[in-house]
Amino acid sequence: MFKKILLVLLLFFINFVFTPQAEAVPTPAPLKINHILFDNSDNIVFFGTNAKNDYTLPVKLKKLSDRGYFDIENAVLTRPNASWTFKNSKIHQIKVSQFSVKPDIVRVVIIYNKDFKVGDLKMYKVDNNFILSYKDDFIKQDGEITVYNDERLNEAGYYEYTTFEEDEKDSAAKPSGQSSAITNNPSAQKVLDNVEKEQTDTKLKSMFYVNRIDVKRGNALVRGIGQIAIENPLVLTEPSRLVYDLPNTYVSPEIRNIEYVLSEKETIKIGQFEPTKARLVIKSEDVEKFRPIYSYDGQSIFFGHDNRLAGLSLFHKTAATKTYSAKKINSKTDELSFTYTNPIIHSIHRTKDTVELNLYNSSGFDKNAFLKGLKSENLAQIRTEAIIPYGIKVIVPIKGTSVLNYKEGVDCKSLTLTVTTPDDPVIKTKSVPIITKGKDIRVIVVDAGHGGSDVGATRAGIYEKDITLDISKRVADLLTNKGYHVEMTRRKDDTVSLQDRVLFTEEKNADLFVSIHVNSSVSEEPYGLETHYYTDESYAFAQEVHKSLAQKIDSKDRGLFKSKFYVINNSIAPSILVETGFISNTAERNSLVTDERKQKTAEAVVDGILNYIKKNK
Repeated sequence: MFKKILLVLLLFFINFVFTPQAEAVPTPAPLKINHILFDNSDNIVFFGTNAKNDYTLPVKLKKLSDRGYFDIENAVLTRPNASWTFKNSKIHQIKVSQFSVKPDIVRVVIIYNKDFKVGDLKMYKVDNNFILSYKDDFIKQDGEITVYNDERLNEAGYYEYTTFEEDEKDSAAKPSGQSSAITNNPSAQKVLDNVEKEQTDTKLKSMFYVNRIDVKRGNALVRGIGQIAIENPLVLTEPSRLVYDLPNTYVSPEIRNIEYVLSEKETIKIGQFEPTKARLVIKSEDVEKFRPIYSYDGQSIFFGHDNRLAGLSLFHKTAATKTYSAKKINSKTDELSFTYTNPIIHSIHRTKDTVELNLYNSSGFDKNAFLKGLKSENLAQIRTEAIIPYGIKVIVPIKGTSVLNYKEGVDCKSLTLTVTTPDDPVIKTKSVPIITKGKDIRVIVVDAGHGGSDVGATRAGIYEKDITLDISKRVADLLTNKGYHVEMTRRKDDTVSLQDRVLFTEEKNADLFVSIHVNSSVSEEPYGLETHYYTDESYAFAQEVHKSLAQKIDSKDRGLFKSKFYVINNSIAPSILVETGFISNTAERNSLVTDERKQKTAEAVVDGILNYIKKNK
């Protein structure tokens, strides 16, 4: 019996060792989700990944009574779990967490309101990064995208996307580990096929994803995927720098804050200034000679120096002019537009009293016919110059208070410049914006930054606009109790444009202007207090207020800055902008929302104002 047992065991061993075994199928490496960024439009969540190859998008949302969820399978969160509370959306809250390990599943839970529609939830893909969006009009239908604006931009459009559909299975059931990706879903695969065709026909227009900077003869080409846009640049001193903010832009971590050498004393670098805004900085003594030049497909931008463009090939094909017009829209707004047969290479450059458009590959332009067809008194002084060997330069006189909006067609064959010029305020007779010794200061304007749809910087469900309004009201109350006449640009959660804040200040014949803000950084480390001024007449005012803040608030003194913020650059009265702390720093954010910190900040600002007034009597 014992021998029989040994024989069976021996046969089993021989069969196990010598029978060919099925080759194990290697498990793909998990997708790493390295960044989760929540946009302050309350409509976008950005998932930054390490995906090198194509990765399919989930499309099934398991829906419960007041919430739903979808799973990203074979995925790992390399950062802590994240959540975001929305205030201006049909979605109440989104939570992202590592649901399970082995199998690796990241779960996204969406808590929504009653009128939420699953079909309006979309997942977009940009360079294998994902954007979750809920917005009815997210895809732009008007054929134009703003590429430059004097004010903050908040526009984006995405073409590659999948529409979520409600899972027909029991939504309450725990995920079994089966893939919910669209590769096994015929209807979803059809969506992808359509998307690929759509990309081929129209090119991807989206949040701009920057992944490369190339230096050419002292100029720099910023490359990426999507539709690039910029805001009105700032000029800073000591050292001399030109600062461009790029809204709706995400910078690849591999190139952030790397200084690329333009020349012996010049550099360019780009960083993630806010979760959905990049900041590009050119350090040069010739900052006034740099200009952004938009490419033929809108997906790269060339920061060129006027003296270094000779010999460079900016284009390979000219664009014949089809139409051009300059017309009056209403009493304050004028519009200049061009259309071309091919994509146009162009740049925009603003000074205090002109805006210059360079249309580098424009051909067939009839200068006399254009000037003869002008239908606007405000644009009657337009000048044009030839650009050798092709192209034209259009120089448009504007006022310092004018606001520009510059749009490009999605096919890059049309341009529209809108110039809005407010009426001249009566107080323009106050020609010298300076408080002289002995002046009786009575009217002070307190400006609560942001408001309404412009929520400002955000973290952990806390909005800058709420903090600034609370502090500003306290400042106003304290000054009123001291006998000063105080005006506020907003007293509730209203949207107020930058130019309206300036006009309001002038209409009230203000003697002083102070704008209250909260700072933010893509990193959690920065914290502290800053005070910004622009005009020489505002420097002493900024000194007194900042000194008071630094003495009374237990935070880092980050110093005074000469900054070209719109409200302090264009206000006639001595004007300052106070950054009361960093909402992006957890400890400082927790302090900023307390009544104690808000009151101390208000008292410090008021004490600084009073000290300045006392010294200027």
